[in-house]
Amino acid sequence: MEHYTLQTRFITRESKGNSLLNILTRLYNKIAYVHGCHLYIINQDAENSDHILVTELWDSLESHQQSQSLRDFQEAISQATPLLAIEPERRVLKAVAGKGLL
Repeated sequence: MEHYTLQTRFITRESKGNSLLNILTRLYNKIAYVHGCHLYIINQDAENSDHILVTELWDSLESHQQSQSLRDFQEAISQATPLLAIEPERRVLKAVAGKGLL
């Protein structure tokens, strides 16, 4: 089975990293239990708290897209957007091997 893996890098305005973490953590509590989500990790750069990286592993692109249609996702986007210094950088990856990969 080919999964859909996405990494998104967020850079916030100065001193807004923790605010974005709060929004993403609340979102995690909703998205992580959606059907098709196998991995949802929120990382904060140890040297720059305004840099956040989210890694997701989904059954498929369709499962990921369905999660984005949830009201909670839309609310999180509207709250997070004003905190960002630049547009998020997204990379679609191909999961090849690893512990926990189904």
